[in-house]
Formats: sequence, structure tokens, C-alpha cells
Amino acid sequence: MTTASPQQTLDEILASTLDRDNFDILVERIYDSYTSVDLTHNRIQQMEEKLQEASGEAERELAEKLGVLQFAMGEYGDAVETLQRVSARKNACHFLGRALLRLQREEEALEYLEKGRSSDDDLLTDTLLVEAHCRLGDFETAEDLLSRYPADCREADFFYARGRVAEAKGDYGRALTYYQEALRCDENHARSLFRLAFNCDLNGDDREAVQLYERCINLRPTFVGALINLGILYEDYGRYQDAIDCYKRVLAIDPHHEQARLYLKDAESSMNMFIDVGKSRRMQRLEEIFSIPVSHFELSARSQNCLERLDIRTLGGLAQVTPDELLNEKNFGDTSLTEIEDLLARYNLELGDDLQEAVVRKAEERQREEAEEILSMSVESLEFATRVRKCLERLGIQTLGDLIEHTEKDLLGCPNFGDTSLQEVKDKLAELGLSLKIE
Repeated sequence: MTTASPQQTLDEILASTLDRDNFDILVERIYDSYTSVDLTHNRIQQMEEKLQEASGEAERELAEKLGVLQFAMGEYGDAVETLQRVSARKNACHFLGRALLRLQREEEALEYLEKGRSSDDDLLTDTLLVEAHCRLGDFETAEDLLSRYPADCREADFFYARGRVAEAKGDYGRALTYYQEALRCDENHARSLFRLAFNCDLNGDDREAVQLYERCINLRPTFVGALINLGILYEDYGRYQDAIDCYKRVLAIDPHHEQARLYLKDAESSMNMFIDVGKSRRMQRLEEIFSIPVSHFELSARSQNCLERLDIRTLGGLAQVTPDELLNEKNFGDTSLTEIEDLLARYNLELGDDLQEAVVRKAEERQREEAEEILSMSVESLEFATRVRKCLERLGIQTLGDLIEHTEKDLLGCPNFGDTSLQEVKDKLAELGLSLKIE
């Protein structure tokens, strides 16, 4: 099978069989410009029309090419539907497995990825299989797959797969090192970007997570998981329109994505509200943290023995224990207590916590941070009319915090500032959940 040349045009690639060897060049050519994207959309539409009339081998070849092209465009739901028609073909199975994996249908993906394997040492397929097994919690099988390759392999996919296994086993520091190494090999390695962002997200480093997710969603084909998680973070920051755009992009890729549909509905209903709409999502994230087994962490023998005696198996169970309960255990002293407290602190948890209290605490912290951020905003950012701006300048008002310390009477005392200007100020403050000081 001949590998595609970097000089090939989109038309030349589309005229050939679409397979693993020319897929990366295909994606580059599709996203060269808006014109090439439009051309690809038109080709997909033409193929869909031809497929309705085709039959026999011509139908099978057309369905395979169409499915690969749909996958390249990030239309994973459509790609699955099309490629299932020709799932007896090895090339179709490979891309069908990849599309199913993108849609988080791991068990189905495993079957087709195995059928689409090109050889025994197929690194791309093995890293995709590692991904699926790790999501299903079977990291031993994932490790066996990687044992086929030399430890000094310098492929981005190999580093990513090692990071995925390390993360599944609870060795998060080593996992992040592997993901960073993968990005040194390939700065646009989407899956490594996503895992780095996801771990920053779980550890509360939202700003870094947003930057990494934004890098990830700008790669092609589109990474659905990154769009969902970025949308949630945008909502946490009150960027509802950006969140809505993320969810709509997911639904454009997969119209049956129920999670995106629900999140879109929430975001649209929250457009003009200053509330912590991310609370339920934070509850979900904390539940994920609470379910992490304590066996994933390298605790001292004394700490491990104590937790075993108390039948504590997860971070959630550990967080609900009080310091006194631990100290009452045999051979458990202050050193062991400090070790446990340091572990929980990595996840912003404390001994004696429960899930609801942890969510409330994080929600209150977020609200305080958002309130401080909003009050420090310059009044110029609200783009008031000229009359309003002149009044604010006369009163020495520079930030929203300054503005809400003034009453309606203060503002109406300014020359040329009337009821219309006052209503403009009140409306814009109300959009942010703020109001003028009451006399």
C-alpha cells in the first residue's frame, strides 16, 4: 500500500482509496482552508446521494470511503452508521473502531479495532486498544499490549499509551511526564493534550485546563470529550455563550449525544443568570475523585494496614473518616496522619469531609473568586453610553466595585444624567447579578 505524498492535493487524495496511510495527509488537506472544508462537505453530500443508488462492490467501496471521510470531518455518529455497512472490510473496521472510541463506546470499539489490525506490531492500533482497556479498568491487558514494544520507543503514541496505563494505576505524576514527552514528540498529539487537560481539571487548575482543552479542540478531527469538558469549564466561568458553542459543535458531530443535549439546555437557560450553574457538574467530578481506590497511592505500610482494618477502599471513604478515628488505630501516629492529610489535600479534600460538604465548599470558593473578579472589572468593559461614562468619570468611578458603592441619587446628581441613563446602568449591573447601593 502506497503512503500518500505531502504534495498530493485534496482532489488527488479523494480520488484514491482512503486508508491509514493517507489519512493524516487527508486531514491536513481538508483543513488547509475554508474552501477545502466546503469542498469536503460537498463531496460528502454527493457521496451520500450516490450511495443510495449504488450496489455491489461499488456500493461497498463508496461506503468505506464516505465513512473514513466522515470520520476525518469529526462526524463520528455518521461515520459509525456508514462504516457498519462494510464492517467485513479491515480498513473500514479500523476507522469504525476509532469512531466508536471517540463516541465512548469502548467495548464495541475493541472488537472492530482488533479486526482492523494491520500486523502484530501495529502501534497505532495497540495504543487505541490501550485507551479502550484503560477506560474499562482493564489496565493489566493494556500493559501486556505495550510489553510488545521496546522501552526506548520514541513514538508519541507509545508515550501516550504508557501515560494512560500509569494514570489507570494511580501513578499520576508519571502519567503527566509521559504525556508531556508525547507532546515533545508531537506538539499536536490530541489525546495527550486531552489527558493533561483532564488531570488539570480534576486537580482544580481550571485555567491551565481551559488552555489545554482549547488547544485540543482546535485540532482535527474534533475531540468530542474536550468540547464537553471545555463547555463545563466555560460555564463555571460564566462564559455561557462559549459553552453553548461547544455543546452545539458536539451535537453537530453526534446528534444523539444526550449529555451534550442536556448541557446545552442548562447553558441556554443560564445565559442571563449569575449563579454557580456548574455545581452539579462539580458534584460529578468530585464523585469521580471520591471513587479513586486508595490502593493507587504509595502509602506507608502503617497507613495501608490501618486503612485495611477500617475497610477504607476509596478516597471518598477516606475523606469521611475523622482524625481521631485514625489516631485511635494501633500503630497509627502523627506521621501517618500527616501522610493521609497531604494525600487528601492534593484533591482539595479534608478528613471528615462528605461529598455534599465538599461540593458546597468548592461552590462557595468559586462564587467568592467570581465576585472578586467581577467587582475588579473596569466600568469601561460594560461600554456605557457617553453620558453615563462622563458621569462615572466625574464621580471617580473606575471599577464595578466602585460603582455599586453609589446610590441612584448619587448618579442622578450628575449633569445630563437622567432616568434613561440610570436604567442603562441598572440593567447592565443586573446582568452580572449586581445593583446600586440602597439609600
